[in-house]
Amino acid sequence: MQNDIPNFNLLAVFAAVIEQGSLSKAAEQLNTNQSTVSTAMARLSKQLGQELYLRKGRGIEPTSYAKNLYRQVQDPINQLNQVFQSLGSFDPATAKRQFVITAPEHLQWVLMDQFAKTTPENITLEVFDQPSDESKMYDDLMSQKVDLLIDILPSKQASIRSTKLLGNSFVVVCSQDHPRIQGKLTAELFMQEKHALLERKRNSLYSLTHYTSIDLSKRNVAYHGRTLFSNLMLCSQTDCLSVVPLSLALQFKDRLQLQVFTPPFEHTTMSTYLIWPKRLDNDPAHAWLRDTIFTISKKIQVYLDKYKLEHE
Repeated sequence: MQNDIPNFNLLAVFAAVIEQGSLSKAAEQLNTNQSTVSTAMARLSKQLGQELYLRKGRGIEPTSYAKNLYRQVQDPINQLNQVFQSLGSFDPATAKRQFVITAPEHLQWVLMDQFAKTTPENITLEVFDQPSDESKMYDDLMSQKVDLLIDILPSKQASIRSTKLLGNSFVVVCSQDHPRIQGKLTAELFMQEKHALLERKRNSLYSLTHYTSIDLSKRNVAYHGRTLFSNLMLCSQTDCLSVVPLSLALQFKDRLQLQVFTPPFEHTTMSTYLIWPKRLDNDPAHAWLRDTIFTISKKIQVYLDKYKLEHE
């Protein structure tokens, strides 16, 4: 290794490559091209006198030396990035900016609605539905295709921050004209009636399975929907039941003429998390976006808590 300490830019590229596991994804994150990233990695490797990675399929596998180096430089690089970011400024009254986020269905409409009502017209929000592939969701976050994401499960990655946004209960919905359910839902009726099931899994389990210990396999499933919205629509037009987050049910119960019931079984609260790369902690625009979403979420939480108190 030469005596010169590698410059910050080379180490920043190195950190991005290790975090992304790919030269091309690191290039996207850094807003440059793969050739520039490859050249920077070659320069750093030459300066250090060490191989930094091996090719593995479409990605890379860091060497033992690179993994050890990353552990030592990760925090200093993040700290320097935050210093540079904090020197910038963001004035929502004058800035023209479109933020991009990924959010679960039960918060999409209310976030878009409240964001538009409470922020300047020059600041807009674009919301993407969550991809079925969780790895793509985090790839988009780390490459800054999205500014942040909202999810029901926190991230376990060291370079990503997850903070609880709000707590949500589950409810059972059915049509106001349901022939056998009017004003009350028993556990027996719940198991006997036809169900619209959300055909989406997280950690190899259907979403509701994470929050209750009852045997959901005994339900009489009539419809396997890919979205909660499609399940709500089906319930409004048929005799099916569906279990959905309270926040979603309250947004559409009047429009779709739905009955809303507390589930006749024990379940835990579903937490929702705000998730973003740690390197953006001190970015003024990103901090403003996070604060805005936290403020909106507090209003949503107050509304949900009030409804629960009134209907317990």
